[in-house]
This record gives sequence, C-alpha cells and structure tokens, in this order.
Amino acid sequence: MPRLSRRGRLVLVFATVTVLSVLVALPGYIAYSSLHPDTCRPSVTPGDLGLGYEGFAVNTSDGVTIQGWVIEPGAIGDTVFILMHGYTSCRSAPYILDLAKALAGRGYPVVVFDFRGHGESGGSTTIGPREVLDVEAVVGYVAERFPGRRIVLVGFSMGGAVAIVEGAGDPRVYAVAADSPYYRLADVVPRWLEYKTPLPGWMGVLAGFYGQLMTGIDLDFGPAMVERVEKPLMIVYGTRDPLVTPEEMREIASRSPCSILVGVPGAGHVEAVEKLGSERYAEMLVELAHRSC
Repeated sequence: MPRLSRRGRLVLVFATVTVLSVLVALPGYIAYSSLHPDTCRPSVTPGDLGLGYEGFAVNTSDGVTIQGWVIEPGAIGDTVFILMHGYTSCRSAPYILDLAKALAGRGYPVVVFDFRGHGESGGSTTIGPREVLDVEAVVGYVAERFPGRRIVLVGFSMGGAVAIVEGAGDPRVYAVAADSPYYRLADVVPRWLEYKTPLPGWMGVLAGFYGQLMTGIDLDFGPAMVERVEKPLMIVYGTRDPLVTPEEMREIASRSPCSILVGVPGAGHVEAVEKLGSERYAEMLVELAHRSC
C-alpha cells in the first residue's frame, strides 16, 4: 500500500477533524445549549393586567426552587387552573397571562410558574422528564392552599407533555388540557432543530443522544409512555404545527375515555390561544373542569 504524501496526510487529518466536529462537537454543543437555553424572564406581572396576585416559591423533591404567582387568590371558583409554559418560555408569556386573565375574570384562581431552568426558577431544564417534579411540587402547594377545589393542569408544548404524564398518575389532578404537546421527546428534538435552525434533523438525533449522556434523561419521555388517562383530557393542536402531528394528537387523545380533541385550522405551534382568543379558550377549559368520565 503506497504511503500518503505529507499533503495527503494533512488532508486526511483535516477530514477526520471535520467529521469528528460534525458527529461529536457540534451535536454536543447543541445538546449543552439546549439544556441551558436563553429563556424569557418575567417582564410583565399580573398586576400590569389589573389582576391581584401573590408570589410563591416551592422546592421540588430533587431540591430545585420553583418560582410562581397565584393570580386572584381570593377568587371563589370551584377549580384552580395551573398554567404551564413551553420550552424557553416563562410564566409571563402572553399566551399564559392572557389566558390567566380570562379565567380569573370568570372567578377562578389561577397559578402560573417558571419551570426549572426557565425564568426565575433554579436548576437546569431537561425539556420534560424532571419537569414532572416541578408540577408535582406546585400541585402539592395548590392542594394545600386551596383544599377541596378541583385542580386542572393546562400545559403548552413541553408543559403539555409534562401535564399529561404528571396528571395521569396524580389523584389530586382532576383534569388535564395539553396544547401542542410533543408525543415523545426523542421525536420532537430533531423536528425542533429543523424548525429553529438550518441544521438537518439527524443532527438533533445525535444531540438527543448526547443530552441523554449528559443528564441521564429518558428520551422516551412523553405522553407515549402513558397507557391511560382516566380523567377528562383535552388536546389542542394547530393544523400547521411543524413540531407535532395530527396523528400523534389523536393517539394521545385515545388514552382517555372522555377526551376532547380540538384542531385549530391554520394555527402553528402554541398559537391556539391567539387564534381562538383567550375568552373562547377559557370557556373550553371551564367546560373541561366540569366534565366527568
């Protein structure tokens, strides 16, 4: 076998470094940055919308401090709605506070909070798996503060997936509404990468693998792992959502014997509140809260 020239060896080294960068360094960077993203910070408060509110903080079972607000704590409605934002968002996102205002206007107390690694909460995001502990802690706080009232989880995107997983197994939760929830974390990561960047989806598959190595999270996490949701369940999705499919939404809805599936024509990812209007969306949630299986 002929020996490579010095130039040939340099080309081979360069090619090897390039391949390793593509297969290791770049996906590793994507994984790390995805687990430590820039997120929104609460810049608008419920008070700016004319709502009464109180701040609260709870600690999760793994030691993360979660910051939140109780909106209209004196409201006497029979249900408390817990609204949960999506990945890189926070509790002051317009779709969260607009919906909170509409629900509070109907006499219901509303709780909003920042997931770990988002807004003013501590810790780092896992894009779903450990966020279940955040919801568990907030539900515990709500159950103690509002004894005897129904608790309805309302989650968007990542928050929707977490709401289904936590709500399915928590007897304190009466009903669950999930807007644009991913079906399985491993499936949504490459779609998200293609949606948000010019990079190919297969790079997201590698990034997911490295993220799993970094954190130990389960890439199979999501509603796909939930066999049954024995309580009222509403799934909302946009017909133009690039991150979830109608087939996945129908599959999730099939897990409950009394589910409602709402496809919003022309809506993209987490655009249903805007398309339907917060008042109509709030009406659907109130109807869900008084539905029985």
